Amino acid sequence: MLATKTAGNEHASVAGWIKNGLCIALAVLLLWKGILPAWKTLNTDFPNYYLVARLMREHYSLDRIYDWIWLQRVKDHWGVAQSLVGFQGLTPPSAWPIVPLTFLSPLTAKRIWIVLNLGMLGASVELMHRSTTLRRRFVWLVCLLAVVPLRTSFLFGQMHLLVLLLVTMAWFFYRRRRDVSSGVYIALAAAMKVYPLLLAGYFVVKRRWTAALVTMFAVAVVAALTGALMGQGVLHAFLFQQLPRTMQGDVMDPYNAGFASGASLFHRLLLFEPQLNPSPVLDSPGLYAVLYPLWQMAVALPLLVLLRPWRPSKDRRLEEAEWACFLLALLTLTPVPSTYHFVVMILPVMLLLSSMLRERASKLAGLAVLLYTCIGTVNSVRLTALPSARFWLVSALYVLSLLWLRGLGARRGSVADRRDAGVAVALGVCAFAVSVAGYRHHLAERPLQLGDRVQLRVPTLLAASPTPTAGDLYYLAIQREGYRVASQRTGDFVMRSVPAADHLSLANGADGTLLVEAADAHGSRIVRSSDGATVVDDGESPSLSADAQRVVYIREVKGRGTLRLLELSGKNDFELIRNGQEEYDVRQAAFAGDDRVLFAAKYKGRVSLFTVGGDGTPNAFFAAEGDVGGFAISPDALHIVFTELLEDRWQLALLDIETGKARTLTHNDCNAYEPTWRAEDEIVYATDCGRGLGLTALAKMQVTL
Repeated sequence: MLATKTAGNEHASVAGWIKNGLCIALAVLLLWKGILPAWKTLNTDFPNYYLVARLMREHYSLDRIYDWIWLQRVKDHWGVAQSLVGFQGLTPPSAWPIVPLTFLSPLTAKRIWIVLNLGMLGASVELMHRSTTLRRRFVWLVCLLAVVPLRTSFLFGQMHLLVLLLVTMAWFFYRRRRDVSSGVYIALAAAMKVYPLLLAGYFVVKRRWTAALVTMFAVAVVAALTGALMGQGVLHAFLFQQLPRTMQGDVMDPYNAGFASGASLFHRLLLFEPQLNPSPVLDSPGLYAVLYPLWQMAVALPLLVLLRPWRPSKDRRLEEAEWACFLLALLTLTPVPSTYHFVVMILPVMLLLSSMLRERASKLAGLAVLLYTCIGTVNSVRLTALPSARFWLVSALYVLSLLWLRGLGARRGSVADRRDAGVAVALGVCAFAVSVAGYRHHLAERPLQLGDRVQLRVPTLLAASPTPTAGDLYYLAIQREGYRVASQRTGDFVMRSVPAADHLSLANGADGTLLVEAADAHGSRIVRSSDGATVVDDGESPSLSADAQRVVYIREVKGRGTLRLLELSGKNDFELIRNGQEEYDVRQAAFAGDDRVLFAAKYKGRVSLFTVGGDGTPNAFFAAEGDVGGFAISPDALHIVFTELLEDRWQLALLDIETGKARTLTHNDCNAYEPTWRAEDEIVYATDCGRGLGLTALAKMQVTL
């Protein structure tokens, strides 16, 4: 007997040493591959939060934080050492935690954020240990097996460790029946990343009315604070422009097989896009509109059927399994998950393991750990035989959690169970029908949208600011090092004389002069493309007069544009608006004929077109039904093509100057930007139809005048 006990103790001791060794090895790997590189460089995501947080602290106008080029300009002016930035798809409050750090340099702020993230990771582990039967060492070991998610979260300075902590706190208080606290933490997590908000639905199913109501009330408070602190325009833009396209998976590259999502997989299989996905398995938007919602229902409906909708059970195994299943469903359904999203998977995996190990289901727990480990290391192990490998692994782990929940006897087969299952199925069918109708509307004009694309020789995620010249078309293209002016005809980059700056706007003259805005840490300046000579210091968005002797441009002050004019011959540079300048936030300007300047400006909360009188007083020229975006005057000066915000999408419209009547040219569930005239009856514009939100290609359109 003594020998048996001694052997058992030795076995436990060896196992303990192995676990300790694995924890140390994984911690060293995280330090080597994640924390140390993150400490040295800004990388990609942290500057996005930092920029918006600093704009907020310094009381800038924030209604253009989702404009790729505008935010890039801010980044350049502040000298942030990051080649590309963008806030697309991110919630406005996700910048709030960084506000106190914006008094420091970006890299110093990131280093403090890394330290805070380490603290949040440790706090999450401790809470998971205290709210499950798992030992602290085991929790750390499983947590550190999320190798790639943890590495990229630290490397990029992401928010997902904060989300993990908030959701873990929500679970911790939920288990202790402190529903007010649980609801508040879910709302805070949803303010950072939207998907935790769906846990309010779980509270409803479980009849935890206090938690559900507190969650919704706290979300309303966060929304009200967002409007008060950042402006109603920012809140509206996120809710009605950013969020719908994000939920459709149309952020960044929607065809990227590296995203572990059904949206990217079905995009790649069934939707053609000339540059991003030229060879789908089958080009069928109609089939996509049915199969993708069907897949969503296949994920969500079994969970709804299995959840017990009456008073929550005191059985910890069941509650742990339900939370694990629900969180894994949210992560499976997330439209555009990057590797760092799966940091949040640590909590549901820990709950699933706790539930399984209570039942001594060690083999199933081992399978769950294996799938989870593969999800956390798939970037380090090449699985070329399995496209979208992380998507299939996440789906497999979710199916395993469903089978475990079903095996726990979550459904008893009573009359009430059958009735509730019927209700769940009916709701699922209704949601499926609504989703199919929504995707059919979203994809309805797709063949027409993609049929008139301008062929470009330079591969790029963004092509913007089309500027026709004799026999060519110049445009801005995103490259790894930043924004560059490219030529459609040759495929070459034009501004080699100013290589270190971003090129963010351009204008051409009748004599062939090409002016480019070059932005760097010294500000924006307008230069000639031919020799890089500076024409205007501290200026952006130029436009040349017909005789190429005058330049009208914009100078920004705290994010608000002021309108200026430079006479090249006499170097006379002055403000055009001299009366009430502070009331007009100028967005674009152009010459209408030889003398008159037409400009778009935000005035009293609305963007319209104005002219400037001889005394420097703005005069209303045209107010559309919605805000006016980019515009261009036709060669015969009789028409203006412009973009108009209708139902929260930017559409092309045409204005007859003589009659003052306008008509809409597009009716798409996507956006058109920056139109220009290539001929008397042809326009070229930027469009994000079929692409990531704001990441545009160029298209052309014949116009009947």
